[in-house]
Amino acid sequence: MMNDLLTTRQVQEILKVERITIYRMLQDGRLKGVKIGQQWRFPFQEIERLLGNKVMPSTMSSTGNIPNFPTHCVQTIQDLFSSVAQISAVVLDMQGGMLTRMSRPCHLYTLLASTAHGLQASRSSFMSFAKENLNGKTFFTCFAGLQYIGAPIYDKGIQTGIFLVGHFYWQTPDLHEERLRLSRLAASCGLNIEHLQLAAHEITVIEPQQHAIVENWPYQASLAVQSILQERVTFVERFRQIASLTNIT
Repeated sequence: MMNDLLTTRQVQEILKVERITIYRMLQDGRLKGVKIGQQWRFPFQEIERLLGNKVMPSTMSSTGNIPNFPTHCVQTIQDLFSSVAQISAVVLDMQGGMLTRMSRPCHLYTLLASTAHGLQASRSSFMSFAKENLNGKTFFTCFAGLQYIGAPIYDKGIQTGIFLVGHFYWQTPDLHEERLRLSRLAASCGLNIEHLQLAAHEITVIEPQQHAIVENWPYQASLAVQSILQERVTFVERFRQIASLTNIT
């Protein structure tokens, strides 16, 4: 079934686009097909891939736990969430890999992640978050002292990811402890301490009266992601039903 070919009209019906859009997608490489005589045919798995929008490889990305993860749709929701909440967000898999591009990373995180040591330390923190969230923990602190809240994402009843919001202080940090931490980070990452101090001053402090609201944010966002995952299952099943009717060889 996965080797079946779909016609241009079938792809139009599935994607809900005009024929000219299909040809444009062929031209710019978003869609791959094969021309048989004067007619285009499209592999079923190619359309499934297009719907799924698999994550492109990167140093901190992994899609092992969520095959065909609908990155584009989730990224749109995540970016909107971050824009409204004015806070960082990212979706992790259960190994701590980033399934989406981080939205609104704070300056301190960006500086640290620009170094090999900082990137590896961030990856290790996210791996720990994934393990801890699986065991029910929702509040996290990374190697840099930045704090996060995470909510589980379920797909078919199994936890497959985490919607993580963060890059904030849950309470105003002790200035002496912060200076010591930044000094250690500057030394280990080879960064200018003054640059890190300036970046740390920009970190959002969540006021006590906002705690309950902020705690609920990742849970609402994770429900939106779960809705997308469920719709993906419905769409894929529809693709398979259409492909089973074609019997094109």
